[in-house]
Amino acid sequence: MSMMFRPPIATMAAIGWKQVLGFGHGDDPFFARVRAAQLAVLNRYVPFNVGLFMVNAVMLAHALRNHPRAGFVVGWVTVVGALSALWIARFRRNGPELAVETVTRTQFWMITIEVLAFGLLWAVMELVMMPEADQDGQTLLLLLSLAAMGACGFATAIMPVCGLLTTFCVGAAMLVALPAGSPLHSPAVIAALVTYWLLIARGVMVTSFALMGRLRTQESLAEQSEVVRLLLNEFESNGSDWLLDVDAEGMLVHVSPRLAQVACRPAETLIGMSFVQMLGTPMGQPGTAALRALVNVFRAGQAFRDLVVQAQVGGETRWWALSGTPKRRADGSFGGYRGVGRDVTEVRRGQDRIAQLARFDPLTGLANRTLFREALEDALARAGRTRRSCALLFIDLDRFKPVNDAHGHAAGDRLLGLAAERLRVAVGGGATIARLGGDEFAVVLPGTTERRAEAVATAVVAAMAEPFALGEQCLQIGASVGWAMGPGDGASADRLLKSADLALYAVKSGGRGAACRFEPAIRARAEERRTLETELGGALARGELRLAFQPVVDAHDEQIVGFEALLRWGHPELGNVTPDRFIPVAEETGLIVPIGHWVIEEACRWAARWPANVTVAVNLSPAQIDDPRLVAVVAEALAANGVAPERLELEITERLFLDEKPSTTARLAELGALGVRFALDDFGTGYSALGYLQKAAFSRIKIDRSFVSRAGPGSDASAIIEAIVRMAGSLHMTTTAEGTETRSEFETCRDLGCSQVQGYLFGKPMPPEEATALVVPSLRVFAE
Repeated sequence: MSMMFRPPIATMAAIGWKQVLGFGHGDDPFFARVRAAQLAVLNRYVPFNVGLFMVNAVMLAHALRNHPRAGFVVGWVTVVGALSALWIARFRRNGPELAVETVTRTQFWMITIEVLAFGLLWAVMELVMMPEADQDGQTLLLLLSLAAMGACGFATAIMPVCGLLTTFCVGAAMLVALPAGSPLHSPAVIAALVTYWLLIARGVMVTSFALMGRLRTQESLAEQSEVVRLLLNEFESNGSDWLLDVDAEGMLVHVSPRLAQVACRPAETLIGMSFVQMLGTPMGQPGTAALRALVNVFRAGQAFRDLVVQAQVGGETRWWALSGTPKRRADGSFGGYRGVGRDVTEVRRGQDRIAQLARFDPLTGLANRTLFREALEDALARAGRTRRSCALLFIDLDRFKPVNDAHGHAAGDRLLGLAAERLRVAVGGGATIARLGGDEFAVVLPGTTERRAEAVATAVVAAMAEPFALGEQCLQIGASVGWAMGPGDGASADRLLKSADLALYAVKSGGRGAACRFEPAIRARAEERRTLETELGGALARGELRLAFQPVVDAHDEQIVGFEALLRWGHPELGNVTPDRFIPVAEETGLIVPIGHWVIEEACRWAARWPANVTVAVNLSPAQIDDPRLVAVVAEALAANGVAPERLELEITERLFLDEKPSTTARLAELGALGVRFALDDFGTGYSALGYLQKAAFSRIKIDRSFVSRAGPGSDASAIIEAIVRMAGSLHMTTTAEGTETRSEFETCRDLGCSQVQGYLFGKPMPPEEATALVVPSLRVFAE
């Protein structure tokens, strides 16, 4: 039976039944502290336990209001209420935490008797009311008494004598009060009551054993503290750390040579000094939060571990990690602290450097993505509170990548550092400037106006347009800025980021080197572009792409000498999507590569049906030139369709050479080795640098329509065309006048020496079947 009341885990073997029940230990200080701990737990739950008892009492009084002895019930409830009020008043005086270190046996048994009074009151109620109650009343009394037993057992679980006697009184009175003839006075009910009391009794004993075992363990640990102190003395004598020993007022009691050394003061001057004062950090300065925490734990008498505080030592700021445990006097009162300290200044500085790297870009010293995101969200939150807008600027360096590729990463890093300095000057104070990665920057302007945001964006563009002096070189890159206002253009960080990004994309699409404010039309264009991108991804597989061929005519005999293959897209819902809408999307998404493969294959397939002297021209974009499979694709298309390489002409524009990548020249050389020819398209619209003509073995120059349409006797356009024709002739190249739409334009270009013409005058882009019909029967001559 005794095993039933033992705890499920081992406690201290020295604790026996007599000690648990509160007998046989005299004035042992340990059990005085046990009694204090028992009363502290009891006091903590006074409001709940008393309230629960009163609820049961009121429910019982209400149920027995028609009982012959209803007057007794009223008096009983009054007594219970008075006793409850006494306990509540004591609780309010003591507070939830009973600040008592020890309790005498007399005090403890007085409290025990007061608690037992609740059980006796309930027993009296049962003895008086149960015999004269009807069966329903008896049942209710039984249920409420069981609840009272459970409540008393819970409330006094750490006071075994009190718990056992209180619950026994309630249960025994219940059994005695039940009339012999009552249906409830049965062996089953009696057995259930006894079992219920035994379970409560076990819970009380197990809890008491566990509490005393825990306190005994704490006592043993306290007894070992002196041994630990001796070990710490040995440690301090031979180690680099030092011991901390202060009294209850925080004054240094013992100062070891090591502590005097790290404090840079004589030991005798430190004894009796406040440890907080010795640290020398005035409250209110940076680093005083930890010092305030140290003062608080000193006042509370709590143990602390690895509490890092700031100390002023010899005019230098140092960081110390402190650990300490409270000392107890003989009477158990708080006597100060013993602990250990060590200098962690280098560790702290390393942590600060890591924190710096976690929030700032190491290359430029600007905020990184993490800090930028925090600043943006804070600016938006502040804008919501103050109704003052914030601004977000996205900045992209325009020609940084070519500079980085041409001059190396070291030069690129220095250039980014110089760009960051210019950003700081252009943006000014009160803003967060961040490097998001690569050559992308962002600026958050909290509490600003649209006018200032526009001024900052303009200043950034102007600052970046100025040349950068990098050693002996002078580099010019420029910048594009897209900006948006929050919360108008986006109430959330993600929404505002998207708006600014769309504005930046609009700038880059329009030619770069400018600033653009976000507007709803930009979002609409972006949504249209997203639709095009989605649909274009499957256009090739769905067979929606087709080629149209526009004739290229010999300027002297007006006979067709070739066709230019032009890509067309017919979508079932979007209709005929013009090339100027979907080609840029294809280039940016990389879809131009598989589409370009198909165009080359399809153009060669139709060219195979034409006479051997009719050529086909295909446009190539920079993305296609970067494709390592391009040479193989061209070779396979020529071989599979039996087309001679010289019949295939690849048209490229000047923008292919802007990045000055060696791989571009190498790829063109590989294509030239196959025997295909090259044409420089839209000559005269870009930089028109003559050096580009040396990048590939060009056989033809295509003169842009902007010159053809303005050509006439004595015009500047005619002079330019004539100069281009002479230059091409010197380089053994032919020339094609694009966009020839009238007979007059044709004759002017012919008279200026153009070799070929292309335009609506001789045919619009047409289906491949119509183009084939023009050249297969015979070489057709176009009449006026």
